[in-house]
Amino acid sequence: MNSDLSETWHAATRHFEAREYDEAAVRCDHLMRQAPDQPMAYSLMSRLWQVKGRVRPATLSAFHASQRIAGAQWGDVLEISSDLLNVGERHLAYEVLAHINPHDPANVGALLDLGRQYSTLEDQHRALYCIEQAKAQGCDGGFVDHMLGIVLSFTGPIDRAVAACEASVAKLPTYGHAHWSRAQFGQKEGAEARIDRMRAALGDPAATHDDTTFLHYGLFKELDVLDRKDEAWQSLMAGAAERRSVSRYTPQAEDAAFDALIHATSHGYFDRCGDAPTDTTPIFVVGMPRTGTTLLERILGNHPQIQPCGELTDFQQQMQWVNDTRLPAELDGAYGAFVSRLDYALLGRRYLEKTRWQAKGRPFFSDKHPMNFISCGPILRALPHAKIIHLRRHPMDACFSNLKELFAKGYYPYSYALHELANHYRNYDRLMRHWHAIAPGRILDVRYEDLVSQPEHEARRVQEYLGLPAVEGVTDILANKTITTTASTLQLRQPIHRRNIGGWRRYEAGLAPLQALLARHIATYEAA
Repeated sequence: MNSDLSETWHAATRHFEAREYDEAAVRCDHLMRQAPDQPMAYSLMSRLWQVKGRVRPATLSAFHASQRIAGAQWGDVLEISSDLLNVGERHLAYEVLAHINPHDPANVGALLDLGRQYSTLEDQHRALYCIEQAKAQGCDGGFVDHMLGIVLSFTGPIDRAVAACEASVAKLPTYGHAHWSRAQFGQKEGAEARIDRMRAALGDPAATHDDTTFLHYGLFKELDVLDRKDEAWQSLMAGAAERRSVSRYTPQAEDAAFDALIHATSHGYFDRCGDAPTDTTPIFVVGMPRTGTTLLERILGNHPQIQPCGELTDFQQQMQWVNDTRLPAELDGAYGAFVSRLDYALLGRRYLEKTRWQAKGRPFFSDKHPMNFISCGPILRALPHAKIIHLRRHPMDACFSNLKELFAKGYYPYSYALHELANHYRNYDRLMRHWHAIAPGRILDVRYEDLVSQPEHEARRVQEYLGLPAVEGVTDILANKTITTTASTLQLRQPIHRRNIGGWRRYEAGLAPLQALLARHIATYEAA
């Protein structure tokens, strides 16, 4: 790139960082005309379109950047891959990362971010290799140790994951995320000492708001393991209040979104459906998070005709692409109009096209993103042959399992206050009743309590619903070596058990307000 074009590029990036997006776009357009083989102007243009909420041109610009990547420096490759991830082009992002050779000493500076992106793309073994290579080349510190610990918690061995988290805490005593990660292993041995050091970290002025939030949740876990329930509950409520204080979530917006969605999907909603190819059948496993969706996917993944694919975001991403509109982080009353504008034939074809690489040639694949429960209607209209399995769980266990989990920022924001948690459960329940009413027989309900009490029976019922021959042994989840990166990853190293049924009763006094708000739903569930 000559000096004039280089100055234009620097001006474009300065304007973008200053949020002067129109000026940045003018310079990107100039660069693309004057140097059409250079990828980074397309990359920046993709981000500009994303800021404007335009999904199709953002996707196209990221694609153009990826096609001009040969010979690019590793920093540019990582940026383009990140652009592709942001627009849901996961397969292409994965292919782009292959342009960085992790064995080349010249790329040592890329290894940590390369590992992070491979982890995001669910290739945990490559992620682990990159992180270990980075450490071997001198990239060390508490954040690196923590990253290593997280990936090892997915891949094993667990003792190495524990050691990595301990190393992170030793180097960064106030780093709350590492303390929280260490607590997730649920070990009684040494818990008292871990509690003391977390309380010391809470009193350190260097601890940030994020640190404090993670520390409170870590304390809850350690205290719960020791059966110190009063202290544990206090820590849980303190952590929930910290996370809620930085959330913009409003129950009123959620109510409006569910109202609008139900209205938009009534009155002949299925009169015109998509015509997607039927050579591959997606199985959507839906429900509230932490209600057994991962357990069911492990069982499904033991069937030779089903490829488990984890929590995919492709359906929502393709909804946005079809409408060329980026959905806000918090849905509101405009969501009904958004759903009404969808081209369902195009949506179904796009979804199958974008997930084909993950199905790996098998006739069925599972997509277990819990929040797809919001999209059951659009799924069945876009993909009439799709199967949907809905995991239900006792309202109190379902809500408590959400409450005690510290989710990634922006995810499940309803779960940090008891009244908002109850409100969300009511919305979830009424929407699922709506889907059953307009699509009778299309969605199979599976109760968590039945799944863990009589797994063989429920597995046969699921296989019958899918139209698949029953396979013995599918409930042996320990035989399934597929890596899972959900909050259940450590629990799935145990055989199926019933210990979590009624787990909310350990904190019945604190949960009494939630129980009162959900009384009708509890009675209905228990009577069914």
